[in-house]
Amino acid sequence: RVNTISAGPLASRAAIAIKKGAPGERNYIDYCIDYNMANSPLPKPLFADDVGRAALALCSDLNSAVTGTCQYVDNGMHAMGLSLDSKNFAEYLDGQQGDPWDFWKPDVYKSKI
Repeated sequence: RVNTISAGPLASRAAIAIKKGAPGERNYIDYCIDYNMANSPLPKPLFADDVGRAALALCSDLNSAVTGTCQYVDNGMHAMGLSLDSKNFAEYLDGQQGDPWDFWKPDVYKSKI
């Protein structure tokens, strides 16, 4: 059997290292976690144990006929899409410059569509 897991944002050591800023500065994963908490159907924190339990379920005999799937473990966020005008990302987007960030800022994006 071959299955995959797509985990939502969680504050693991690896995730926190992504685009690390100055000491005390919020990083990308902080904004992703805030966004998911505000916009997912199950607005609760996501933990590594949640991902581990999903992996355990996929490996168990209860899923012996399941193969070729991607199991989303993200509190339902995969079904929601990304809102470019979210206040949760406004601070982060304002601090980014250059391509492609300039196009993704909500005021620029809305003026082009």
